[in-house]
Order: sequence, then C-alpha cells, then structure tokens
Amino acid sequence: MSSLQRSSINMFASMAGYVVPMLVNLIATPLLLKELGDDAFGLQSMVAVVIGYLAVMDLGLSWPIIKYLAEDHAKNDIESENRILSTTLQLYVVIGIVGMFIIIFSADLFARVIFKIPDEMIPQAIVVFRLAGIGFLGTVCTSWGQALAMGLQRFDISYGVSATSNLISIGIGLGLVYSGYGVVCYVMVRVIVSLISGPTYWLLIRRFLPKFKLQWGIDRETLRRVRGYVGYGAINRGVSSLVTKLDQTLIGIWFGIAAAGVYSVPFLVVNALGYMISYMLGFIFPMASELQSLGQMDRLRDIFMLASQFIAALAGMIFIPLFILGDIFLTLWVPTIADQVIEVLKLLTLAGYIGVLTATLPNNLMIGLGKIKQFTIYSSIRAFVLSIFCLIFISQMGIEGAGWAVLLTCSVDVIYFIIFLRRYIKIPLYFLLRRAYLKPILLGVVFAFITYLCRPYVISWISLGLVAISLSMIYITLGFCIRVFGESEKKVIRGIYYSIKNNFVNESE
Repeated sequence: MSSLQRSSINMFASMAGYVVPMLVNLIATPLLLKELGDDAFGLQSMVAVVIGYLAVMDLGLSWPIIKYLAEDHAKNDIESENRILSTTLQLYVVIGIVGMFIIIFSADLFARVIFKIPDEMIPQAIVVFRLAGIGFLGTVCTSWGQALAMGLQRFDISYGVSATSNLISIGIGLGLVYSGYGVVCYVMVRVIVSLISGPTYWLLIRRFLPKFKLQWGIDRETLRRVRGYVGYGAINRGVSSLVTKLDQTLIGIWFGIAAAGVYSVPFLVVNALGYMISYMLGFIFPMASELQSLGQMDRLRDIFMLASQFIAALAGMIFIPLFILGDIFLTLWVPTIADQVIEVLKLLTLAGYIGVLTATLPNNLMIGLGKIKQFTIYSSIRAFVLSIFCLIFISQMGIEGAGWAVLLTCSVDVIYFIIFLRRYIKIPLYFLLRRAYLKPILLGVVFAFITYLCRPYVISWISLGLVAISLSMIYITLGFCIRVFGESEKKVIRGIYYSIKNNFVNESE
C-alpha cells in the first residue's frame, strides 16, 4: 500500500470511527434524559469524569508506544517491538488494577462528600462509581490496544473497534433503560463492553505482528528508552486529568449533578466535533516519527501545509453552521434543557473552532517529533489558565461561566501556535496564513452569510437535514471553485477508493 493510500485510509477511518459514536451519542442523549431524568443522567456522565482523574496513572505511555512502534516497525526491528510491547502491556495491566481498586474504595467518598447528589440516589451512585473503577481497568487495556494499532498506522482497526464497542454498549444500555433497569445497568453494560475491547484489539492486530513473543518482566532498556515520555507524560497526564474535566466537576460540586449533566450536552456536541477533526489527522503523529527517523523533514512541512488548509476548511464547514443554527438544533434535540445551554453552545463552538485551527496539528507533530518536554510545558500552562478561569467564572455565572472559561483559554493555544510555527516546523506565520488559511477563512465568511439566510427555513428535523446537506454541497462546490479543495483532496478520495477496491478484490480471491 502506498503512503498516500495508507494516509487516506487512516484519515477516513479516523473520521468514520469518530462520527459513528458521535451520532450514536447524539441520538442516545435525549432518550437517556427522558428515561433517566436529569439527576441520573448527570450521574452517568460523572463516570467519565472520575475515570479521567485517574488517567494520570498511565504516565503517558500511549505516546512512546505509538512513536517507537512506528519507528521499529519501519526498520523491521522485531526485538525492539517485542520489548516495548511486552513491557508496556504489563505496566498497563498493573496500572489498571491499581486504579480500579482506588476508585472502588473511593466510591462512598464520591457519592456522599465530593459531588452534590440527592440523598435518595446515593446508594445507586455508590454502585455506579464502583462500576467506574472496573471501567477504568477496561479503559486502560483499551488504551494499550488503540496505541498498538496507531503505532502500526492501522487507524481502521483503532477506530473500528472503538466505534463498534460504543454502538453496542449504548444500544444494549438503552434497551435496558427502556426496560426499567435504570442508570446502574446502563453503566454496567458500558463497563462490560470496555473490558472486552482491549482483547479485541489484540486479536485483530496479532496478524500484523506474527513474530511477537511476550517477554515477562519489565525490560530496563525499554524503560530507559521511554523515560522521557514517561516523565513528562506523567506530568502532562496529571495536569490534564485534573483540569480537563474541571469545568464539569466544579458544576457538579457547586450546582449539583443535574446541572453537570445539562452542561455535558453542549460540551458533548462541540467536543465530539473537535475531536473528530483532530482524530482524522491523528495519523500525522506516527507519520512524523517515521519521517523524522528517515530525515525527511521537508516532506513533513509539505504535509503540514496541506493538512493546515484542509483542517481550516473542514472546521469552517462544521463549526459555522453549528454557531448559527445551534439554538434551533438544541430546541429540536433536547427541548427540555435547550434554553439553559444555547449561550454555552455558542461559546464552546467558538472555542472549538479556534482550538482546531491552532492546536490540532501542532499537538500531533510535537509528540511525533519527540518534543514532549515542550508539549508538556504548553499543556501545563493551558491547564493552569483554564483552572483559574473556571474557578472565577463558574462560581459567578454557572454553566455559562464554564463556556467563557474554555473560550478565554484559547488565547494560550494561539500563542502556542505562533511559537510552534517559528521554532519547530520553521514556517513563517504570514506564509501559512496566506497559503493555507486565507482562502478557507474567506470561504467561511461567505458560508456564514448563506447559512444565516437559511435560518428561517429550519423548522424541523427534516428541514434541518435538508439545509445541512444543501449547505455542505454549496460549501464543497465553492471550495473547489476557489481551490480551497484541489488535487490533494482528489488524490485522497482516489486513494481511499483504490485501497477499498484492492482489499475487496484480495478478499474475494
């Protein structure tokens, strides 16, 4: 498979692997709100918060797995592959078991002291948080499997398993909720599926590593190799874990889990869209490691320029309609809470757009190039700024204050982006703006005007769908007309087509 075909498949798989769970969550959210109620819905949303706080324990091991597996596989160094996979697998299992018991033994504390939970729901909350502990073990094992697939640049497997497990867990969970089994059974199903996901990754990826042999014990050479990532990764994970969910945590502590659940709705939408774009270009991380190891930095810069224009165009097509039509979407989707979150959605949408333009590509490249120290400094500063803004604005403005905190924190991303261009990728800012961002931004301005003119016609799900499809076609057509999209995008589509065709023919034979 050529480099173009591999990149095309990885980008397409990343997009599909994130779009499917996103759509499933969008469908499931109003159903869960209706059947569980605000408090129970908020309780299940806090499971991810609790698990996120223990994410620090993985010490950022997924990064060296992806980086060094990509390098070792490119060099066909079987011995190094065996050492890094064996050592990290055993570390992940130990981390998962320790974290599981920490959360289980802290369940009573979460339910009775930390979060503002109605008295009648405390017994259920304790069970849910204990299940979250078991879910942490499944999440850690799944992280190892995903890192393994990404290191081999098999993003189709990485996101295929993720999308499938998400679809199965939510589908079965919703069925149980509608059968009257409540929030405990819903969380239980999601935990069981997460426990199955880790081994599933290994079974699917095993054929790409036929010479792998598990080596018991922790290899010291591997630890020395990854120690830079582990040290800074631990700091980065720790800071990120403490702050990433801080907005939702503070809302849950100060205003109750029902308010936290309400805030999680617009956060889910914007976060899902932002991560979808980010994950589409996640293949650049292992590719950067590979090209750096081969000394092909000029080629990496060319890829960065093309990816920057593409991501700017894609961000405009997604976030501009969400900002202009988001209130209508919320009214149709979650009418009972729409009025509470319309302003929050707008603030988060602006933050998502800025974050995609300034942080998505630099984050992937910094880690791929081994600049983990610099990346950790940036993420720590960002986390500190976000925490300050959250403490100030949420206490005064509630969930809308959380939106302002996230938006104002984007100032750190802008500064980071400018420094990254000058020091690490060595591309002048004015050159990038002129060659990659100017046309997408101009296209976005025209697109915003057209989208605003369509507002009066959006009165139902059908009209929203028709307008969304029409706007997308207009945007893509205009993009090709002014050459925002061009030969690179056509090559990507052809690469995906021929790869799928060749795989189909091979399987048929």
